[in-house]
Amino acid sequence: MLQLSKEARKICTVTVRQLSMPNSTKCLRLIERDDGVAMSFELPRTDDEQLHHQGCTVLAVPSDVADKLSDMTLDVCDDGNFVLTDRAA
Repeated sequence: MLQLSKEARKICTVTVRQLSMPNSTKCLRLIERDDGVAMSFELPRTDDEQLHHQGCTVLAVPSDVADKLSDMTLDVCDDGNFVLTDRAA
């Protein structure tokens, strides 16, 4: 399963709370693109793997993408951008 670093979890949580309307269940969602992965802000789907923090879903990952990223960690660079790193390396 994709892991979130402490900093990535914190930034995802803050972002979701800032973008959400009251009682919204939208979250960040990793989506696959031709050039890699990107994030969108939408409702998680029933077959998504969901990562939670402080009582809310902060990141949803489609099951096919989750399989490809199972040995990865989502982290944050010094410039504030997200980066995926391989835990096996």
